[in-house]
Amino acid sequence: MIIHAMGFHEFSHCKSLLDMMEDEEFLFKYKHELEIKFEEMLTWFINVKLGITTRPIPPYASNNRKVDLLGLYMVVKRDGG
Repeated sequence: MIIHAMGFHEFSHCKSLLDMMEDEEFLFKYKHELEIKFEEMLTWFINVKLGITTRPIPPYASNNRKVDLLGLYMVVKRDGG
């Protein structure tokens, strides 16, 4: 599957992943794989492009629960942000 082979070395790779997530059926079918790749994409962007290496990806909430970054992204996107 193309999702597993996807790597992040430039912005166009990030755009490709985000474009895949436009298809709600695809997103539902491959949600787990997309969650993993979304975190990989954010890790690359934050660590390599922004040079920030002091923040854990994924972040954890104050109750030590992992923040669902893909879910958060989808909610913000749906609400127009």
